[in-house]
Amino acid sequence: MSDVPQLLIVAADSAPWTDALIALASPHRRTVVVAPDAEIKTSAVEVLVGAPPDLAAIIPRCPQLRWVQSTWAGIDAIAHFASETLQITPLKGVFGPAMTEYVMGWLLAIERDVISRASHTQWTPSLEPRITGKRLGIMGAGGIGAAIALAARPFGLEVIGLNSDGRAVEGFAACYPSADRLVFAEGIDYLVSVLPQTAQTENLIDHEVLTRLNPRAIVINAGRGNAVVEADLIASLNAGHLRAAVLDVFRVEPLPPDDPLWSTPGVHITSHTAGPTPDEAVSEVFERNLQRYIAGEPLTDAVRSGRGY
Repeated sequence: MSDVPQLLIVAADSAPWTDALIALASPHRRTVVVAPDAEIKTSAVEVLVGAPPDLAAIIPRCPQLRWVQSTWAGIDAIAHFASETLQITPLKGVFGPAMTEYVMGWLLAIERDVISRASHTQWTPSLEPRITGKRLGIMGAGGIGAAIALAARPFGLEVIGLNSDGRAVEGFAACYPSADRLVFAEGIDYLVSVLPQTAQTENLIDHEVLTRLNPRAIVINAGRGNAVVEADLIASLNAGHLRAAVLDVFRVEPLPPDDPLWSTPGVHITSHTAGPTPDEAVSEVFERNLQRYIAGEPLTDAVRSGRGY
C-alpha cells in the first residue's frame, strides 16, 4: 500500500479545509493527512498540500513529488523547488477583496483622520481632507493589485501600477516596469505594495523611491517585508516627509519587541493579517487544478522556475 501514489496534506487538526480536499482527491489518489510536526514516510508522495514553512523540509524528501499546492499566497519558502518536473501553485485569486478592504480602509481612516475626529468632545466644523484627485501607486499589478485599483477608481483616485515589464493591466491608468520605479514614484500620494518576495522585489522601496513621493505621502505594505528598506522608511517618517506608514509584513516575523518600528511616530502595525485565507479558498483553488493535473495538463498559476512567482 505504501507504493500507491499519495496526496499528502500537512495541516493542523483544526484546519477547516482538509475534509473538502480529502473528498476531492480520494477518488484519484490515496490521501493522507498529517500534522506539521509528524514523522511521515514520503517515498510515495506525489502531491503535497500545506503552508510553505511546513513544506520546505518535506519537499526534498519526496522523490516522486510532482505537484505542491500552497495554502498561502506567498511561496518564497518553497518557490526555488519549482522545476520542469515539479509544479508549485500558490493560493491565487482569493485575496483581492480582503486586501482591498485593508488598503482602502486604512487610506480613508488616516486621510480623513477618522478616529481622532470621532473622539472630539466639542463641535469642530473644520473641513475634512479628501482622497479624491490624489495619486495612488500600486507596486504589484497582479490579481490583488488589480482588485485594489478597480475599487479605488470610483473614489476619484488616479491609479498607476508597477510590474515586471510595464504591461498594461485593467484598472490602471498606466503601468511602469520595475526598472522605472523612480519615474513611477514621482508625485505619488499613496504608495501601496502587494509585491511577492523574490530577488527582483528586494529593497524596491528605499530612500530614492520615498523621496520622490509627494510630501506627507502614506505608505502601505501588505505584500512582503523584503520590499521595504525599513531604516529608510523610519528616516522619512522622522523627517516628516511621510505622513504615515501602515505595515502588515516585515523581514522578521513576529516583529521583535525592540524593533524601532514600534516606536516610530506615524507607523501603524498589523500582524500579517491583511489577507486572511477564506475557509473555502484552499479547496476551490485545489479543485480548479486537480482535473488538469489528472489529465496531465499544465496547472493554472504554476510558479515559473527561476522567477519565484
